[in-house]
Amino acid sequence: MNPYYGVRRLGPYLGVIQVIDVGDACAYSTNGRSWRIRQETASGRFRWGVAQLSTENMDEVQIVGADNLVDALKQQPAVPFPIRDRFELWLLENKNRLPLALLRTRYKATDIEQVNDPHWRPFLKTDTGFISATLAEMEKNNPRNGWPIPHRDQLESQINVASRPMPAAQWFERLDDGGGRGIDGLRLHDDEPGRIVSADHFPELLISEDWSDDIHRGLVADYHDWYAPSLLAHQNISAKTRRRLERAACKRPKSLLSHYPLIPEVIDQEAIDVALVSAKLMNAG
Repeated sequence: MNPYYGVRRLGPYLGVIQVIDVGDACAYSTNGRSWRIRQETASGRFRWGVAQLSTENMDEVQIVGADNLVDALKQQPAVPFPIRDRFELWLLENKNRLPLALLRTRYKATDIEQVNDPHWRPFLKTDTGFISATLAEMEKNNPRNGWPIPHRDQLESQINVASRPMPAAQWFERLDDGGGRGIDGLRLHDDEPGRIVSADHFPELLISEDWSDDIHRGLVADYHDWYAPSLLAHQNISAKTRRRLERAACKRPKSLLSHYPLIPEVIDQEAIDVALVSAKLMNAG
């Protein structure tokens, strides 16, 4: 089995992580340059190493009891690695029972866990910076009485309300044609385990952008644009979507610079290069 792969971090979304997995030890990186080590102990549990390793000094790396991982680190191919977390847990829309929002992913079927909490969360609790241009414009034209509701909270409510009153979630194994084979889940109908859902019924990014209301549709698009630098690291998105995400990512140059090593394809290299230079100047200042 190829030890080099990428996975998406969700619950909430935190981007793509690179993995080097040799069985009894793993290395993880969010940028392809620095790596954290996790080793199996004599008791069979895994523990994190204290230090981070850099690709700049791999020739000097020594990890007690993990010679295979050291060899894999030294022989690693260029990032990004292929993303292989093909098992996906989706929150289902209440009316059409189709994928609404991505909750979790797993690389191996043996890692699929029972679904207990289908609530979708857009950000970590400490991440309060999200501003939706759509909501900001609406609030400017129609000021709200009382205490303002954070845009992140309005997005979280919109998605979860669409799954209620009895939220259901289902694991799918994504297929080569982009579709998905239903597995187990929470509050599923009898005919849903084993069903085949076609590719066009899966959201391309993190949550469905198919909403009848312009404000709801704009809020979801703003959320994806906010995460554009890390979403560009996804490997199965259309050229149209990648072009849109690149435009949005150029508005967040420092985040783009951080995620750039993991981006597999660039459409407008000139615009991206300008944003990267801007980010480096910001960091230098």
